[in-house]
Amino acid sequence: MDLRYTCLLASFIVLSAHGQWVEVPSPIAANLWSMAFFTDELGYMNSNSVLLKTTDGGDTWTATTHQGNVDGDFSFPSSTVGYMAGFYDVIKKTTNGGNTWTTLTINNQALPIRAVSFPDVNTGYVVSLNGFIRKTTNGGATWTAQTASGSPQFRQVHFVNANLGTAIGENGAIRRTTNGGTTWSSVTGAPSTYLNDIFFLDENIGFIVGGQGTMLKTTNGGANWSVMNTGTTEWLDAVCFRNEMEGYVAGTSGFMMKTVNGGLTWTTEDNPFYFSTQHINDIAWKNGRWITIGDAGNITRSGSDVGIHDPVQEGSAFDIGPNPASSSVMIRARDGRNVLRTVRVFDFGGALVRTSTLVVDQDQLNVADLSEGLYLVEVNAGSSTGRLKLVVQH
Repeated sequence: MDLRYTCLLASFIVLSAHGQWVEVPSPIAANLWSMAFFTDELGYMNSNSVLLKTTDGGDTWTATTHQGNVDGDFSFPSSTVGYMAGFYDVIKKTTNGGNTWTTLTINNQALPIRAVSFPDVNTGYVVSLNGFIRKTTNGGATWTAQTASGSPQFRQVHFVNANLGTAIGENGAIRRTTNGGTTWSSVTGAPSTYLNDIFFLDENIGFIVGGQGTMLKTTNGGANWSVMNTGTTEWLDAVCFRNEMEGYVAGTSGFMMKTVNGGLTWTTEDNPFYFSTQHINDIAWKNGRWITIGDAGNITRSGSDVGIHDPVQEGSAFDIGPNPASSSVMIRARDGRNVLRTVRVFDFGGALVRTSTLVVDQDQLNVADLSEGLYLVEVNAGSSTGRLKLVVQH
C-alpha cells in the first residue's frame, strides 16, 4: 500500500456533488430497505410487499409483488439460491435466481425477524428483535433455537463461513460464535447504543456501525473490536467497503461519509438526491460503482462516467491511450526513446494493483481485469517520470 497517492488521485476529480452521484429511476415511492446481488448484473431490493429487480447492474429496476411484509435483509449463498427476511415469521426463499419465491416458516412462532445470513445454500441463521436466534441446516425446512446471553434486540447477523458468525443489536450488544452457533459469547467494547449494520471483507476484517456515529473495526474475525473516530454523532444504518481502505457509511437524512484509509479518517459526502427526512438504508459496491437505496424510493449510484470526458494527462514525459480503456492501453514515451521503464497502477484508494515493465517505445498495458473506475498510472524511466490519469470502463 502506498498512501502517498490517495490525495494525488483525489485531486484528479474536481466535481460538484451532483457530478459524483446519479439518480436512478425508481418504479415505486415507498421506502427501500435492503439490497443484494446474485451477479454483477442481477440484483434485488425490497420494500415491504414489493420486490425490485435489476438485470443490468442497477441501471434500471422493475417492480414485482410478493406476499408478506418482508422488510429485513437478503442473503444469497449461490447464483440461484437466495433468502430474504421480514417481520412475523416471514422468510422467503428462491431456488431459481429470484424468478419465484416461496414462504418458509420458523417453528410457527411469530418472531419479529430482523436479519438473515446463509454461509451456504443449506446452512443459515436468522435473528430477531426479541433476542432469538434460529438455525437451519436443510435450507429452511426446519429450524432449531440457539441461545445468546442477555437475549438482546438483534438487528443484524453475519456469518463469514459455517462456523464463524457475529450478531449485533441494542445497547452495544455483540455476540460471536466460532462453532456454528452451538455457543455464543459476548464481546465487549462497543458504546451503549444501537448497533445497526455489520460488514465483513473476509474472515478477519469487519466493520460495525450504529447510533451516535458509532463505528467499530475488527482485524481478527470479531474476537476484538476497536472504536473508530468518525467525527459525527449521526445515526448510521449502513456500512460497506470495497477493499480494506475504501468504504462508506450512511444513515439519517441522507448522511454519508467516505474513508480511503480503512476508517482512520472520514469526509462527509453530499448525495443530493436525499433530503432532510429521507434516510439511506443500505449501500453496496457492485459492478465497479457504489449504489445506495433509502426512503421514498430513492436509488442512486456513483457516476461510472466520472472523469471519462476529461482525459487530462498529468505527466509530461509519456502519453497513454485510449482513455477511457476497456482491455489494454498503449503507453508511449514522448521523446521516442526505447528505454526500460517500470509502470505502477494505483486505484482510487491508493492501493497498488498492477506492476509491469515495458521495454519498447510503445507497449501495451493490460487493464481488462481491473474494475471500472479511476486509476493513477505512474511511469518511471530513470530521469523521466510521468503520472497519468486512466479511466477504466468496460
